[in-house]
Amino acid sequence: MKFRCRGWILCLMVAGVFINAVVFAGELQFSEKILLDKTPDTFSLVRHMKISGSQRDIGKKLGEIARERYGVSIGENPSEIYGISRYAYLEKNYPQLLERARGVLEAFGKKPDDPSVDPTSLNYTIGEFGCSMLYFPGSHMDSGHSTAIRNMDFTAGTISQLMGKPRQKGEPDIFGEIYVMECRPDEGYATLYLGGMELLSGVWDGVNEHGLTIFGLVDQGRPPAMIKPSGSRIIGLNPVQAMRMVLETCKNAGEAKTALLNNKIYDFLAGIHYLIGDAGGNAFIFEIDPKTGEGHIQEGKGAPQVMTNSPVRALPPLSEFPKTYPHAYDSMNRYQILSHALAGHEGLFNESFMVEAAEGVFPRGPLGDPNGPHMTYRPLWQVIYDMTDLSMKVRFWLKDGKAGGNEPIPLVMSDWYSFSLAPSK
Repeated sequence: MKFRCRGWILCLMVAGVFINAVVFAGELQFSEKILLDKTPDTFSLVRHMKISGSQRDIGKKLGEIARERYGVSIGENPSEIYGISRYAYLEKNYPQLLERARGVLEAFGKKPDDPSVDPTSLNYTIGEFGCSMLYFPGSHMDSGHSTAIRNMDFTAGTISQLMGKPRQKGEPDIFGEIYVMECRPDEGYATLYLGGMELLSGVWDGVNEHGLTIFGLVDQGRPPAMIKPSGSRIIGLNPVQAMRMVLETCKNAGEAKTALLNNKIYDFLAGIHYLIGDAGGNAFIFEIDPKTGEGHIQEGKGAPQVMTNSPVRALPPLSEFPKTYPHAYDSMNRYQILSHALAGHEGLFNESFMVEAAEGVFPRGPLGDPNGPHMTYRPLWQVIYDMTDLSMKVRFWLKDGKAGGNEPIPLVMSDWYSFSLAPSK
C-alpha cells in the first residue's frame, strides 16, 4: 500500500522592536513586536503578539487588525439558518470561540449574533499544507521533559500559483506573514502557538498552560475538501478551530480525546490528522475515516511517535515499506527515515538529536514546476515545544543558499527564538 505526497506540504514535527506599546482597553492588554522583517531576499514577516482579556475583547481586537491590516471581510452565510445553527453549536460545544466571534461582529459594526454572516474565521490568506513531526515522552528525553519537534514546510508562493496560475498583482504569499501568539483569555486556558492564514483561531501547533500540545498535519488518506473556510453549510469546527478548542479547554490527553470525539470536525482544502501530547508523556494520534466518519485513536503507549502525511492507521509494518520512492519528500519515505533514526539511537534523546533528525527530511529542491501546483516547498518554521517548561523554540526559513551542481540546496534559517507561557520569576 502506497500513499504519495499529492502536492501537499510537509510539517514535522531573538530580538525585535515593539511596534505597539501595551494598549489598555478595559481589561484588554495587547502588544505586538516584529521578530523578523521581510527584506527583498527573505521570505516571511514574523510578528510576536501578546493579548489578554475577555474572549469578546480579544475577538474585537483581532477583528480590527484583520480589517485594517489585511482588508478582511466577514463571510456571508448561504441563509440565516446556518448562522443561527452555528451560534447554537458553539454555545454548546465551544463558548470561548462564540464570545470571540461576538467581538468580531462588534469590530465590523454588525448587530449581535447576526445570522447573515460567519464571524468565526478571520482568513487573511488561505492555502494547502501537510506535515511530519516527532514526539518524545519525558521518560525518553535526557531533560526528563516531554518534547516535540515539527518542521512547517509550505510553498513559498500565492494561492494563484498554488492553483497553477500566474501570481496576481499585490497577491500575498500564503504564509508570507506568520504570528507567534501568546493568548491569555479570562475564559479558557492560556495558549502559546504558531499561526498563519487565519487570525481568530489560527493554531497550526501550540501548547497550553497545562503542558498540552497539539499539531495538525495533512492526512493523505482523506480526500481534498474544497469547503469555504467561512460561511459554509457545515456546522462544526474546522481544523484550526478544533486545535484551538483543544488547547483552550483541555488539560491533558484524556480530556483531548473526549473533546475531539464529541465534536464535528470538518476539513477545508485538505484532510487533517492530529498528534496530541501532554506533560505526563501521554500522547495519541487522532484520525477520521473519510468513508465512515469514525474517529480513530492510535495510542503512543509511552513511546516516541512519528507522524508525516500518511494515515498512520493504514500504514504497513516498516519491513513492508517500498524500497524506492519517486522523490525524497515522499510521505512514506519521510516516515521511514524518521522511524529508522529513532530505532538506531541508543540511550536518551536530546534536542540536538531532534533537530538533526528533523533536518534530515527538510525539503531541499523543487518537486515539480515552481510556477504550478507543485511549487517548491521550504521549512517555513521549525519549532520545538517543551511541555514541562511550557516553552517554544522556533526558527524560520529566510532564503535558499547557493548549491553547486546536483548538491542539495542549503537553507538559510534564522536564529532560534524562545518563548514561554510560564509565569515570570
